[in-house]
Amino acid sequence: MIDLLTTMENWLADGEQVAVATVVRVIGSAPRPAGARLIVSSGGRMAGSVSGGCVETTVYGEMMEVLAGGMPRLLRFGITDDMIWDVGLACGGTIEVLVHRLDPALVRAARRCLASGEPFALATVIAGQAGVGDWALITRNQILGPGETWVASLPLDGLWRQPAVGRVHTVAPGVELFIEPFLPPPTLIIIGGVHVAIPLSRFARELGFRVVVTDPRATFASRERFPDADQVLVAWPDEALARLPVDSSTYLVLLTHDPKIDEPALATALKTEAAYIGAIGSRKTHAQRFERMARWGVTAEELQRVYAPIGLDLGGQTPEETALSIIAEVVAVKNGRQGGFLRQAAGPISPSSNGPRVPGSCNL
Repeated sequence: MIDLLTTMENWLADGEQVAVATVVRVIGSAPRPAGARLIVSSGGRMAGSVSGGCVETTVYGEMMEVLAGGMPRLLRFGITDDMIWDVGLACGGTIEVLVHRLDPALVRAARRCLASGEPFALATVIAGQAGVGDWALITRNQILGPGETWVASLPLDGLWRQPAVGRVHTVAPGVELFIEPFLPPPTLIIIGGVHVAIPLSRFARELGFRVVVTDPRATFASRERFPDADQVLVAWPDEALARLPVDSSTYLVLLTHDPKIDEPALATALKTEAAYIGAIGSRKTHAQRFERMARWGVTAEELQRVYAPIGLDLGGQTPEETALSIIAEVVAVKNGRQGGFLRQAAGPISPSSNGPRVPGSCNL
Protein backbone atom coordinates (compact mmCIF):
# COMPACT_ATOMS: atom_id res chain seq x y z
CA MET A 1 0.00 0.00 0.00
CA ILE A 2 2.74 2.45 0.93
CA ASP A 3 4.34 2.29 -2.51
CA LEU A 4 0.99 3.23 -4.09
CA LEU A 5 -0.06 5.87 -1.56
CA THR A 6 1.12 8.89 -3.56
CA THR A 7 -0.63 7.57 -6.68
CA MET A 8 -3.83 7.10 -4.66
CA GLU A 9 -3.56 10.68 -3.39
CA ASN A 10 -3.02 12.05 -6.89
CA TRP A 11 -5.99 10.21 -8.36
CA LEU A 12 -8.26 11.28 -5.52
CA ALA A 13 -7.05 14.89 -5.94
CA ASP A 14 -8.04 14.64 -9.61
CA GLY A 15 -11.61 13.89 -8.49
CA GLU A 16 -11.53 10.21 -9.39
CA GLN A 17 -12.78 7.30 -7.34
CA VAL A 18 -10.37 4.45 -6.70
CA ALA A 19 -10.84 0.71 -6.32
CA VAL A 20 -8.26 -1.47 -4.56
CA ALA A 21 -7.52 -5.17 -5.07
CA THR A 22 -5.38 -6.77 -2.36
CA VAL A 23 -3.90 -10.27 -2.18
CA VAL A 24 -5.04 -11.40 1.27
CA ARG A 25 -4.24 -15.10 1.20
CA VAL A 26 -1.66 -17.18 -0.67
CA ILE A 27 -1.80 -20.96 -0.81
CA GLY A 28 1.20 -22.65 -2.39
CA SER A 29 3.36 -20.62 -4.79
CA ALA A 30 2.22 -17.33 -6.28
CA PRO A 31 3.89 -14.48 -8.20
CA ARG A 32 3.03 -11.82 -5.58
CA PRO A 33 2.85 -12.12 -1.78
CA ALA A 34 -0.02 -11.34 0.55
CA GLY A 35 -0.37 -7.56 0.70
CA ALA A 36 0.32 -7.01 -3.01
CA ARG A 37 -2.08 -4.47 -4.48
CA LEU A 38 -3.60 -3.32 -7.72
CA ILE A 39 -5.39 0.04 -7.86
CA VAL A 40 -7.71 1.29 -10.58
CA SER A 41 -9.26 4.73 -10.98
CA SER A 42 -12.75 5.47 -12.27
CA GLY A 43 -11.02 6.95 -15.31
CA GLY A 44 -9.42 3.61 -16.09
CA ARG A 45 -5.89 4.27 -14.81
CA MET A 46 -4.12 1.30 -13.25
CA ALA A 47 -1.07 0.82 -10.99
CA GLY A 48 0.43 -2.07 -9.07
CA SER A 49 -0.33 -5.76 -9.53
CA VAL A 50 -1.73 -8.81 -7.75
CA SER A 51 -0.06 -11.49 -9.89
CA GLY A 52 2.41 -11.88 -12.71
CA GLY A 53 -0.29 -10.66 -15.09
CA CYS A 54 -2.31 -13.87 -15.30
CA VAL A 55 -5.38 -12.62 -13.41
CA GLU A 56 -5.10 -8.84 -13.80
CA THR A 57 -7.62 -8.62 -16.65
CA THR A 58 -10.32 -10.39 -14.64
CA VAL A 59 -9.54 -8.44 -11.48
CA TYR A 60 -9.62 -5.17 -13.42
CA GLY A 61 -13.14 -5.97 -14.63
CA GLU A 62 -14.30 -6.76 -11.10
CA MET A 63 -12.79 -3.50 -9.86
CA MET A 64 -14.63 -1.46 -12.49
CA GLU A 65 -17.87 -3.15 -11.39
CA VAL A 66 -17.19 -2.08 -7.80
CA LEU A 67 -16.54 1.49 -8.95
CA ALA A 68 -19.84 1.40 -10.82
CA GLY A 69 -21.65 0.68 -7.56
CA GLY A 70 -21.03 -3.01 -7.04
CA MET A 71 -20.43 -4.59 -3.64
CA PRO A 72 -16.96 -5.44 -2.31
CA ARG A 73 -15.99 -9.01 -3.12
CA LEU A 74 -13.42 -11.68 -2.30
CA LEU A 75 -12.08 -13.43 -5.41
CA ARG A 76 -10.22 -16.73 -5.56
CA PHE A 77 -7.88 -17.73 -8.36
CA GLY A 78 -5.99 -20.93 -9.00
CA ILE A 79 -5.35 -23.62 -11.57
CA THR A 80 -8.42 -25.68 -12.41
CA ASP A 81 -9.42 -27.60 -15.53
CA ASP A 82 -12.04 -24.95 -16.30
CA MET A 83 -9.70 -22.02 -15.74
CA ILE A 84 -6.52 -23.27 -17.34
CA TRP A 85 -7.27 -21.52 -20.64
CA ASP A 86 -9.00 -18.56 -18.99
CA VAL A 87 -7.40 -17.20 -15.83
CA GLY A 88 -5.19 -19.01 -13.41
CA LEU A 89 -1.78 -19.07 -11.81
CA ALA A 90 0.81 -20.76 -13.96
CA CYS A 91 2.92 -21.40 -10.86
CA GLY A 92 0.22 -23.70 -9.48
CA GLY A 93 -0.75 -21.69 -6.42
CA THR A 94 -3.99 -20.15 -5.26
CA ILE A 95 -4.60 -16.56 -4.22
CA GLU A 96 -7.55 -14.76 -2.67
CA VAL A 97 -8.00 -11.14 -3.68
CA LEU A 98 -10.23 -8.61 -1.92
CA VAL A 99 -11.74 -5.95 -4.20
CA HIS A 100 -13.34 -2.85 -2.68
CA ARG A 101 -13.64 0.90 -3.06
CA LEU A 102 -10.87 3.00 -1.47
CA ASP A 103 -11.91 5.21 1.44
CA PRO A 104 -10.11 8.61 1.18
CA ALA A 105 -10.08 8.80 4.99
CA LEU A 106 -7.79 5.76 5.07
CA VAL A 107 -5.34 7.44 2.70
CA ARG A 108 -5.22 10.55 4.90
CA ALA A 109 -4.72 8.50 8.07
CA ALA A 110 -1.94 6.42 6.52
CA ARG A 111 -0.18 9.56 5.32
CA ARG A 112 -0.28 11.05 8.82
CA CYS A 113 1.28 7.89 10.24
CA LEU A 114 4.03 7.89 7.64
CA ALA A 115 4.78 11.56 8.29
CA SER A 116 5.19 10.78 12.01
CA GLY A 117 7.70 8.01 11.27
CA GLU A 118 5.80 5.56 13.46
CA PRO A 119 4.71 2.06 12.51
CA PHE A 120 1.08 1.19 11.98
CA ALA A 121 -1.09 -1.69 10.79
CA LEU A 122 -4.09 -1.87 8.51
CA ALA A 123 -6.90 -4.31 9.28
CA THR A 124 -9.50 -4.97 6.57
CA VAL A 125 -12.67 -7.08 6.83
CA ILE A 126 -12.41 -9.69 4.07
CA ALA A 127 -15.29 -12.00 4.99
CA GLY A 128 -18.55 -11.58 6.86
CA GLN A 129 -22.25 -11.04 6.37
CA ALA A 130 -21.68 -7.28 6.40
CA GLY A 131 -18.83 -4.81 6.43
CA VAL A 132 -16.55 -6.45 3.85
CA GLY A 133 -13.99 -3.81 2.90
CA ASP A 134 -14.31 -1.95 6.23
CA TRP A 135 -10.91 -0.94 7.57
CA ALA A 136 -9.22 -0.02 10.82
CA LEU A 137 -5.86 1.64 11.18
CA ILE A 138 -4.01 0.40 14.27
CA THR A 139 -1.24 2.10 16.20
CA ARG A 140 0.18 1.46 19.65
CA ASN A 141 -2.09 4.19 20.99
CA GLN A 142 -5.21 4.11 18.90
CA ILE A 143 -7.54 2.19 16.60
CA LEU A 144 -9.40 4.26 14.01
CA GLY A 145 -11.88 3.38 11.28
CA PRO A 146 -15.20 1.67 10.57
CA GLY A 147 -13.71 -1.76 11.37
CA GLU A 148 -12.61 -0.68 14.85
CA THR A 149 -15.10 -2.93 16.67
CA TRP A 150 -13.69 -6.11 15.13
CA VAL A 151 -10.07 -5.18 15.82
CA ALA A 152 -10.74 -4.29 19.45
CA SER A 153 -11.32 -7.97 20.26
CA LEU A 154 -7.89 -9.09 19.02
CA PRO A 155 -4.67 -9.46 21.04
CA LEU A 156 -2.40 -7.02 19.22
CA ASP A 157 0.91 -7.33 21.11
CA GLY A 158 2.39 -9.63 18.47
CA LEU A 159 1.78 -7.06 15.75
CA TRP A 160 4.86 -5.11 16.76
CA ARG A 161 7.41 -7.88 16.33
CA GLN A 162 9.41 -8.67 13.22
CA PRO A 163 8.98 -10.14 10.71
CA ALA A 164 6.11 -8.04 9.40
CA VAL A 165 3.98 -10.57 7.53
CA GLY A 166 0.28 -10.28 6.66
CA ARG A 167 -2.12 -12.61 8.42
CA VAL A 168 -5.77 -13.55 8.16
CA HIS A 169 -7.50 -13.54 11.56
CA THR A 170 -10.88 -15.09 12.35
CA VAL A 171 -12.56 -12.76 14.84
CA ALA A 172 -16.07 -14.26 14.88
CA PRO A 173 -17.87 -17.12 13.13
CA GLY A 174 -17.65 -16.31 9.42
CA VAL A 175 -15.82 -13.00 9.98
CA GLU A 176 -12.20 -12.65 8.87
CA LEU A 177 -9.76 -9.75 8.96
CA PHE A 178 -6.60 -9.31 6.94
CA ILE A 179 -4.09 -7.46 9.12
CA GLU A 180 -0.89 -6.11 7.61
CA PRO A 181 1.69 -4.02 9.43
CA PHE A 182 3.75 -1.20 7.98
CA LEU A 183 6.90 -1.00 10.05
CA PRO A 184 9.90 1.30 9.74
CA PRO A 185 12.55 -0.34 7.54
CA PRO A 186 15.08 -2.64 9.21
CA THR A 187 18.49 -1.10 9.89
CA LEU A 188 21.82 -2.51 8.76
CA ILE A 189 24.75 -1.15 10.77
CA ILE A 190 28.04 -1.74 8.99
CA ILE A 191 31.03 -1.52 11.33
CA GLY A 192 34.11 -0.77 9.27
CA GLY A 193 34.11 1.35 6.12
CA VAL A 194 36.25 -1.13 4.16
CA HIS A 195 35.97 -1.95 0.46
CA VAL A 196 33.38 -4.72 0.93
CA ALA A 197 31.18 -2.26 2.83
CA ILE A 198 30.71 -0.10 -0.27
CA PRO A 199 28.72 -2.60 -2.38
CA LEU A 200 27.14 -3.96 0.82
CA SER A 201 25.68 -0.54 1.63
CA ARG A 202 24.36 -0.27 -1.92
CA PHE A 203 22.78 -3.74 -1.93
CA ALA A 204 21.22 -3.18 1.49
CA ARG A 205 19.69 0.13 0.44
CA GLU A 206 18.18 -1.48 -2.68
CA LEU A 207 16.68 -4.19 -0.45
CA GLY A 208 14.93 -1.66 1.76
CA PHE A 209 17.29 -1.40 4.72
CA ARG A 210 18.20 1.82 6.44
CA VAL A 211 22.01 1.78 6.25
CA VAL A 212 24.43 3.15 8.86
CA VAL A 213 28.21 2.96 8.37
CA THR A 214 30.54 3.64 11.29
CA ASP A 215 34.33 3.66 11.50
CA PRO A 216 36.71 5.64 13.74
CA ARG A 217 38.90 6.38 10.70
CA ALA A 218 37.64 9.45 8.85
CA THR A 219 39.25 8.35 5.58
CA PHE A 220 37.14 5.17 5.68
CA ALA A 221 33.89 6.69 6.98
CA SER A 222 33.13 9.38 4.42
CA ARG A 223 30.03 10.36 2.51
CA GLU A 224 32.04 10.18 -0.72
CA ARG A 225 32.73 6.47 -0.14
CA PHE A 226 29.18 5.72 1.01
CA PRO A 227 26.69 7.79 -1.00
CA ASP A 228 24.02 5.10 -0.52
CA ALA A 229 24.20 5.11 3.30
CA ASP A 230 21.55 6.95 5.30
CA GLN A 231 24.08 7.82 7.99
CA VAL A 232 27.90 7.78 8.09
CA LEU A 233 29.55 8.13 11.52
CA VAL A 234 33.18 8.77 12.33
CA ALA A 235 33.17 7.07 15.72
CA TRP A 236 34.43 4.04 17.56
CA PRO A 237 31.78 1.39 16.93
CA ASP A 238 31.11 0.64 20.59
CA GLU A 239 30.47 4.36 21.16
CA ALA A 240 28.29 4.56 18.04
CA LEU A 241 26.25 1.52 19.11
CA ALA A 242 25.66 3.10 22.51
CA ARG A 243 24.10 6.11 20.74
CA LEU A 244 22.20 4.35 17.96
CA PRO A 245 18.81 2.69 18.52
CA VAL A 246 19.47 -1.06 18.26
CA ASP A 247 16.51 -3.41 18.53
CA SER A 248 15.09 -6.59 17.03
CA SER A 249 14.89 -4.97 13.58
CA THR A 250 18.62 -4.10 13.59
CA TYR A 251 21.29 -6.14 11.78
CA LEU A 252 24.98 -5.66 12.62
CA VAL A 253 27.93 -6.50 10.36
CA LEU A 254 31.57 -6.25 11.55
CA LEU A 255 34.01 -5.89 8.67
CA THR A 256 37.20 -4.25 9.96
CA HIS A 257 39.52 -7.24 10.64
CA ASP A 258 41.01 -5.03 13.37
CA PRO A 259 40.74 -6.33 16.96
CA LYS A 260 40.94 -2.78 18.34
CA ILE A 261 37.68 -2.04 16.56
CA ASP A 262 35.98 -5.43 16.29
CA GLU A 263 36.30 -6.61 19.87
CA PRO A 264 34.73 -3.66 21.73
CA ALA A 265 32.09 -3.47 19.00
CA LEU A 266 31.29 -7.17 19.37
CA ALA A 267 31.14 -6.93 23.16
CA THR A 268 28.71 -4.02 22.87
CA ALA A 269 26.65 -5.65 20.11
CA LEU A 270 26.09 -8.79 22.17
CA LYS A 271 24.42 -6.72 24.88
CA THR A 272 21.77 -5.54 22.40
CA GLU A 273 18.64 -7.18 20.97
CA ALA A 274 20.02 -7.06 17.41
CA ALA A 275 18.44 -9.66 15.16
CA TYR A 276 21.75 -10.49 13.51
CA ILE A 277 25.44 -10.05 14.37
CA GLY A 278 27.95 -11.14 11.73
CA ALA A 279 31.75 -10.84 11.71
CA ILE A 280 34.06 -11.17 8.72
CA GLY A 281 37.23 -13.26 8.80
CA SER A 282 38.58 -16.78 8.44
CA ARG A 283 37.76 -19.63 10.80
CA LYS A 284 41.19 -19.19 12.40
CA THR A 285 40.57 -15.45 12.86
CA HIS A 286 37.25 -16.16 14.53
CA ALA A 287 38.69 -18.81 16.80
CA GLN A 288 41.35 -16.36 17.99
CA ARG A 289 38.83 -13.53 18.32
CA PHE A 290 36.48 -15.67 20.37
CA GLU A 291 39.29 -16.70 22.70
CA ARG A 292 40.09 -13.04 23.36
CA MET A 293 36.45 -12.07 23.94
CA ALA A 294 36.54 -13.67 27.42
CA ARG A 295 38.41 -10.61 28.72
CA TRP A 296 35.43 -8.52 27.66
CA GLY A 297 33.17 -10.63 29.84
CA VAL A 298 31.60 -12.39 26.85
CA THR A 299 30.65 -16.03 27.38
CA ALA A 300 30.88 -18.86 24.88
CA GLU A 301 27.09 -19.10 24.94
CA GLU A 302 26.74 -15.43 24.01
CA LEU A 303 29.16 -15.90 21.12
CA GLN A 304 26.80 -18.46 19.60
CA ARG A 305 24.76 -15.49 18.38
CA VAL A 306 27.58 -14.42 16.06
CA TYR A 307 27.45 -15.51 12.41
CA ALA A 308 31.10 -16.24 11.71
CA PRO A 309 32.51 -16.80 9.18
CA ILE A 310 29.98 -14.36 7.79
CA GLY A 311 27.75 -14.90 4.77
CA LEU A 312 26.34 -17.70 2.65
CA ASP A 313 28.67 -20.04 0.80
CA LEU A 314 28.66 -18.47 -2.68
CA GLY A 315 32.38 -18.91 -3.33
CA GLY A 316 32.71 -15.14 -3.68
CA GLN A 317 36.07 -13.64 -4.64
CA THR A 318 35.41 -9.98 -5.39
CA PRO A 319 34.18 -7.36 -2.88
CA GLU A 320 30.83 -7.37 -4.68
CA GLU A 321 30.49 -11.14 -4.44
CA THR A 322 31.46 -11.07 -0.78
CA ALA A 323 28.92 -8.31 -0.12
CA LEU A 324 26.27 -10.36 -1.91
CA SER A 325 27.07 -13.35 0.29
CA ILE A 326 26.72 -11.20 3.42
CA ILE A 327 23.46 -9.47 2.50
CA ALA A 328 22.01 -12.81 1.36
CA GLU A 329 22.64 -14.24 4.83
CA VAL A 330 21.15 -11.14 6.47
CA VAL A 331 18.00 -11.45 4.35
CA ALA A 332 17.76 -15.19 5.07
CA VAL A 333 17.93 -14.51 8.82
CA LYS A 334 15.41 -11.68 8.53
CA ASN A 335 12.98 -13.99 6.74
CA GLY A 336 13.60 -16.97 9.01
CA ARG A 337 15.29 -19.08 6.35
CA GLN A 338 18.50 -21.12 6.17
CA GLY A 339 19.66 -20.14 2.69
CA GLY A 340 20.78 -22.81 0.23
CA PHE A 341 19.35 -24.12 -3.03
CA LEU A 342 15.57 -23.86 -3.35
CA ARG A 343 15.47 -27.11 -5.31
CA GLN A 344 16.81 -28.88 -2.23
CA ALA A 345 14.43 -27.15 0.17
CA ALA A 346 11.15 -28.49 1.50
CA GLY A 347 8.06 -26.41 2.18
CA PRO A 348 6.72 -23.25 0.53
CA ILE A 349 9.09 -21.00 -1.43
CA SER A 350 7.44 -17.80 -0.21
CA PRO A 351 6.19 -16.99 3.30
CA SER A 352 2.54 -17.87 3.83
CA SER A 353 -0.03 -15.15 4.34
CA ASN A 354 -0.74 -16.89 7.62
CA GLY A 355 2.65 -15.88 9.05
CA PRO A 356 3.14 -13.20 11.74
CA ARG A 357 2.27 -9.52 11.23
CA VAL A 358 3.02 -6.10 12.81
CA PRO A 359 1.96 -2.32 13.31
CA GLY A 360 2.88 0.86 15.41
CA SER A 361 1.79 4.33 16.68
CA CYS A 362 1.17 7.86 15.52
CA ASN A 363 -1.18 10.74 16.23
CA LEU A 364 -4.35 10.48 14.15
